[in-house]
Amino acid sequence: MDTLDNPLMWANFLLWSICTLLILICGGISLKLANQIKAEENFPQKKNLSTWGYFFTLLAISNILILVWRFVPLSNQAVDFIERIANSLFYVAVFVRVLDIEKRVLNRKRYYFSSFVAVSIGINLFVPPWFLKSISPWQVIFLILVSVGYSVFPVIYFYVSRKAVGEVRSNALKASAGAVFLALGYLFRPENVVAYQGISQFGDAFITSLYISAPIYIILGIVLIYLSFRKIKD
Repeated sequence: MDTLDNPLMWANFLLWSICTLLILICGGISLKLANQIKAEENFPQKKNLSTWGYFFTLLAISNILILVWRFVPLSNQAVDFIERIANSLFYVAVFVRVLDIEKRVLNRKRYYFSSFVAVSIGINLFVPPWFLKSISPWQVIFLILVSVGYSVFPVIYFYVSRKAVGEVRSNALKASAGAVFLALGYLFRPENVVAYQGISQFGDAFITSLYISAPIYIILGIVLIYLSFRKIKD
């Protein structure tokens, strides 16, 4: 458990709380806007807003659970269970978005990328978090699996930006960059790379910096996505 007995942890707790509140607000606005659109008038935009709303809401719940297992005194069994659920909910959020991209943007009937994400969800549910954090070939395989599934998220919007002009191009680039920042923020949370502590002085300094940089990356990602997703013509 992390404790709020030093300025670094306080800063991390504050940034993570701000990040979670921001995600909740974005999710609420997205769902509210989706409800204001009549399906018969603009179903694609309604579906797009709804999907973003579900995405943000699941991320917010994941963040809240992360705050719980990190800062609330709990038994080891409770920490293990809550961390599994928190990590799994992140991948469920990604699954919602990736599946929507494959169905509406790529027009596929076979959902390869979302299948990779679905496997990631199962792994997080049934494999102990400490095992996934341990340095091993299994960790590399898991990261490759996750990367393949997630990659369609930023790549498809980057592809749209290459084909579009003007505001659509700008918004697509924002969505792509936002997805990249989001992945960096969640992947490089300090608790995910704790096994790499002690390898080198530079590595320890890098891990310490993640207490500040990881939530900032997530905040940047959320802001960029929010500024763009309602205007992407997908």
